[in-house]
Amino acid sequence: MMALPNPAYTFRAISALGFCAQWVVMMINGMLITMLQAAWRGVSLSGAPIKTTWTRIWPIDYVLSVLVAFFAAIDTVVGFPNIGSFLLLVDLILALTVCGVMTLVEDRRDRKTGPLRYPAFWQLMWNFCGAASVMPLYMHLFFEKRSNRNPRIEANQAQALPFTAVWSVITTLPLLLPAILGATDTQIQNGVVIWFFAPLSVGIFQELASSLVASVSYKGTRNPVIASYSIVGYASAIAHIGITVWANLFLGIPWSRMYVPNHNIVEQGPNIMADGAFLFLQYGHMFISLCVLVFGAYMVNSASSPAAKSVAGEPWANKPLLKLTAITAIAGPGAGLAWLLCTRETAVGSENTTVKQS
Repeated sequence: MMALPNPAYTFRAISALGFCAQWVVMMINGMLITMLQAAWRGVSLSGAPIKTTWTRIWPIDYVLSVLVAFFAAIDTVVGFPNIGSFLLLVDLILALTVCGVMTLVEDRRDRKTGPLRYPAFWQLMWNFCGAASVMPLYMHLFFEKRSNRNPRIEANQAQALPFTAVWSVITTLPLLLPAILGATDTQIQNGVVIWFFAPLSVGIFQELASSLVASVSYKGTRNPVIASYSIVGYASAIAHIGITVWANLFLGIPWSRMYVPNHNIVEQGPNIMADGAFLFLQYGHMFISLCVLVFGAYMVNSASSPAAKSVAGEPWANKPLLKLTAITAIAGPGAGLAWLLCTRETAVGSENTTVKQS
């Protein structure tokens, strides 16, 4: 296969483009200053109140108020014509659960050294800053630290991963359910903050599950890492396919309107927050999809990559990137990344990831 540029250059370039697409665009269209002012004043342009007191530590409270102002602009307008932005949020958040499990798995491979530790840090970063600029940086570090080195995960930690994968999906509910159930503005905003800090609970849950697995001599599955990726991958795929079909057939929202960024939708007025947030999410989804495809290209292209050897045994042995592209296009970037990581885990083999049955 053709030689690719150093992944550091490629992923850093994607990260810079992602930052411009999300944050610089928000500066230009006026959404950023509107959001900052709304968080400062405690009220949005539409007149909806924004909670500004969380910890009574002003810098932290203001950051949380900015976060609340952004997501509340989506969650509080789940009716027409803004249902598309909420559906895209559901799709994007579930895709990010795959990325979250990836950070947890790599942390459990080596918890002593390297930047791939601290999964909560990475998840908090892309929850606040946006996945378009943060995810490429993580993927660059992955190639730098894991392309030829894959430490084995401790047996109890590995068998606990599927349970933590389920927990990762559950942690999305505080952000998504209140809007679906018609909760009050205050309840929706509380849910946003709970969801934002939920990554801090993932590591704790993993340790508790690991201890429980050890205490009951739970044998589990033959390859729990693949099981974990499959859980979040299927959840993301079901959400993406279901949302795409439902939006198109029953709501009259075409695929292009949902996923293709459209700067014309952001105009000055009471809806600038909701429309600007929608554009931000569109770019987030687009750049995650791009990252998955580029990530796969580097995995398959590298002669030393375990994935390159594993994909050769797949049904489309001579066209692995075509298969990845098809999965990503049909089932979304979360499913595409999950398939790629499962393929890689198969290649890594029993020495590193397969837990022997006792």
